[in-house]
Amino acid sequence: MQTDFKGFFWLVEGPSDIRFFECRRYKGVALVAAGGKKNVIETVTALTQDPVSSKLVGVVDADVDWLKPIENRPSNILSTDPRDLEGLLIRSRSLDKLLSEYAAPQKIENFEAKTKKTVREYVRDVSEKFGKIRAANLLHNDISLKCLKPQNFILPNKWDYDLDKVYEFCVSRGAAASTDELKALVAGLPCTDAWNYVRGHDAIGILTGGLMTEIGRGGRIDNSRVESALRIGIEDEEYKLSYISQQLNHWHPTDTKINQHT
Repeated sequence: MQTDFKGFFWLVEGPSDIRFFECRRYKGVALVAAGGKKNVIETVTALTQDPVSSKLVGVVDADVDWLKPIENRPSNILSTDPRDLEGLLIRSRSLDKLLSEYAAPQKIENFEAKTKKTVREYVRDVSEKFGKIRAANLLHNDISLKCLKPQNFILPNKWDYDLDKVYEFCVSRGAAASTDELKALVAGLPCTDAWNYVRGHDAIGILTGGLMTEIGRGGRIDNSRVESALRIGIEDEEYKLSYISQQLNHWHPTDTKINQHT
């Protein structure tokens, strides 16, 4: 990073964040992908005493930092709305636009009548189940569950999941000594808004699963298409009301033109 650069750096986690912020960055802001949340935090922390620090802000997913806070967190590391960008997008009108393109209205109506939940509520509730398992693991054994993917547990030709197998899989990976123990750990988690437990990548996979099974039009669909459609679909007014947008706006100087979008 060059200290003679006249603008600012937004250090983000990865390529999808670059794509999201590209049309939302302020004038004079350069986007840099750090290759993960850990790298964002370590880089910003390492540069605390460097002159470039005054031009640098790290943008990371909130994840479950409310449950297990980042220690010695620099003030110029900002977090997304609960709990990540994907969650923000699924809560926005982006989801409605995506469903109008890729889902069949009658199938949505039938599914929502059957489950007594909207598609958004269903994605949230199923994602929360996976997210709580991840949170319980994080607080206790903290083994890697990157290989835990909802699509591996979806039932044949049905938008539903075998949660017993999910628990068995996580126990086999070392998340707990038994499924009963893991369920007890999950049951003991703090009560909070469900979206705090919803991991965006899980939610995307679950939504894609629904489009591939019960509510889709039958065309080609995958996680990448879903993510892309959601990024494009959020409206400026919604983004400006988001927590991350307000933080970024507050962080940048107001007496210059730096906080005008490109």
